[in-house]
Amino acid sequence: MTIACLLWDVDGTMVDTTALIVESLDHIYRRYYGQTLSHEELRALIGTPLRKQVRVFGEPEKYGVDEETITADFIGYYEANRERERILEGVTALVREGKQRGLPTALVTSKNREELANTLPRLGIAEWVDVAITADDVTHPKPDPEGLKLALQSLGIPLERAGEAFYIGDTVHDMRAARDADVRGIGVTWGAATQAQLEAFSPAFICDAPEQLRRILFPAGV
Repeated sequence: MTIACLLWDVDGTMVDTTALIVESLDHIYRRYYGQTLSHEELRALIGTPLRKQVRVFGEPEKYGVDEETITADFIGYYEANRERERILEGVTALVREGKQRGLPTALVTSKNREELANTLPRLGIAEWVDVAITADDVTHPKPDPEGLKLALQSLGIPLERAGEAFYIGDTVHDMRAARDADVRGIGVTWGAATQAQLEAFSPAFICDAPEQLRRILFPAGV
């Protein structure tokens, strides 16, 4: 199996952030909009950029607040509780192994630049990543395939070889982006979406554990 490059999601894929993101969204929604969503609706927002998440109830200005204030509060709340992040060492080890094997490696995340700058040092993979595409780097973030296509271009992978790339992610937004970019999606079930939700977007593989992901990416003897 030829692998042109490895593209990685961050939240829910290599760090367990689902509960903390849900709580942080609930915090800003109650504080600034006087309402919130169900737990499942909040989970479904994971994988979309913060600038979209803050507009779930409409433009912030309608509620007498600006986007920058809400964004800063979300990031501040998240960072104040960052000890509740759980780095998935079995996954970050695969990021390092892929790069050690000579595979071009990129992050494609719905985090904005500030959010990624906060999280990346905690993951211990910065030196193993060639390119990082955030929500600030694209006009149309996930589930649009623009970020994946930009990552391929930045890594020097021709779009006609997109089918030799893998994108590993935990949300339906990740798998839809992979499908629409003609990239092979690998859905992981330890994040925000269920196996059934991931299967709806026809990923190449679905993994329930990092060890299973490793066997797909790096088969024995390869």
